[in-house]
Amino acid sequence: MLNNIDILKTASAMARYAATRHTVISENIANADTGNYKAKDLEPFSDAYARMSDAKGAGVNKAADLSAFRAQEVQTPGVASPNGNTVSLEDQLMRSIEAQQDHQAAISIYKKTIDLLRMSLGRGS
Repeated sequence: MLNNIDILKTASAMARYAATRHTVISENIANADTGNYKAKDLEPFSDAYARMSDAKGAGVNKAADLSAFRAQEVQTPGVASPNGNTVSLEDQLMRSIEAQQDHQAAISIYKKTIDLLRMSLGRGS
C-alpha cells in the first residue's frame, strides 16, 4: 500500500539526492588543494526528477533510476587558483548548507505524510 504513494517516493528521492550531493561536496572539499581539480555538483533535483519522469514512459523504473544523479562541473565565483583548482571553500560551505536544508525538508515531508496517513487510519501519532 505505502509503496504506491508518489509523495513518499519523491521525498525519499529528495533525501537520497541531498545525501549524494553532500558526498560530491565533501569530495570537492577534500580536493581543495589538488592541482587542476574542477569543482563538481549534482544536476538540480528538478532536472533529475524531470529526466526520470520522461524515462518512466519508456518503461524505466523511476524510483530506482533516481539514485543515479549526474555530477557536473560547476562554475564557481572567482578565479581558479594558480594550480588550476576551482574549489572555493566558501562556495562549498554554502552548497553544503543547501544540501542539509534540502535533506531536512525531505525528511519533514516524509514524516508529515506518515503522520497524515496515521491520522486518516484513526491511529493518531
